[in-house]
Amino acid sequence: MNKKEFIEIYLRPKGASRTVVKPYPFLWYKLFNSNAKPCLFESPWKLFVWQLVLGTATWGGGMWLMVWRLQEPNVKNLYISLLFGFTTGLWLSLEVLYYSKKLKITSWSEWLSEHHLAE
Repeated sequence: MNKKEFIEIYLRPKGASRTVVKPYPFLWYKLFNSNAKPCLFESPWKLFVWQLVLGTATWGGGMWLMVWRLQEPNVKNLYISLLFGFTTGLWLSLEVLYYSKKLKITSWSEWLSEHHLAE
């Protein structure tokens, strides 16, 4: 059993959501089979900033491709993209903060050493 499987098997039954058990950014984790640490062990501020930037770019780019390129340029569209990035970043960081307090998780290296896994 590799480290990713152990983390999934150990943390999911304890109540951690599927989102916080996977590394961030989720798409790169799946595409490149990343061995990064799960979101649960990342800083909520770091995840907030990452999701703010990536969420804004993803939403803005997707909406521009589908709808906004047919319209006149508008600052309101930028604000909508920023609002999407902000709310998804806030949601992710609060979720990570909640589960890390609930499961009493302090740091990645301590958790690995407690469960006899090499980094």
